[in-house]
Amino acid sequence: MEPSEKPFSAPDSLRLIQDMIQSAKQELSDNSFDLLLWGWLVLVAALSHYVLLRVGYDKPWLAWPVLMSLGSVAAFVHGFRRGRRERVRTAQTDFMIYLWAGFGVLMLMLIGVGYAYGWHKAYPLIIALYGLGTFATGGALRFRPLIWGGAACWLLATVAFQVELDTQLLLVAAAVLVAYIVPGHLLKSQYRRGRTV
Repeated sequence: MEPSEKPFSAPDSLRLIQDMIQSAKQELSDNSFDLLLWGWLVLVAALSHYVLLRVGYDKPWLAWPVLMSLGSVAAFVHGFRRGRRERVRTAQTDFMIYLWAGFGVLMLMLIGVGYAYGWHKAYPLIIALYGLGTFATGGALRFRPLIWGGAACWLLATVAFQVELDTQLLLVAAAVLVAYIVPGHLLKSQYRRGRTV
């Protein structure tokens, strides 16, 4: 220890621990926001596409760009606010940023695959990508519902390779339900319980 450094007093140590706990709770809340935002938007888009396809609408895919544009704006605003209040960046935060940035790049590539070669080839891979993102996030957060949701996505993706496009849309909806929405609500509930304790 250098001579200019003072040892932590008991109140300082307690304050540091409380700040770290609050930071961890805030991270849980932020992760639940992203899971719920994208989960609900993808669920509504997939089911809307399915219904519009079944009723014979000539552009059933329009639900996707409309809802994903809204989601992008909401995610940007939330991310900007999160960045402004973030005091400390942890290795876990950095991991999440790189994981989900890579997810975004791969998602854009898969959208290109869907556009060029057909969505029936892209949707199973998109479901598998959902699985990878939530499985790794669940491991980083040590949150089993995300891990199980990611594994469920891989099973759904395997099935999706065997079925028609309209059924694939239902599998996309099921994937975000088990990997994003249910774990997102559980994560949010865990954050609220931690905050009240």
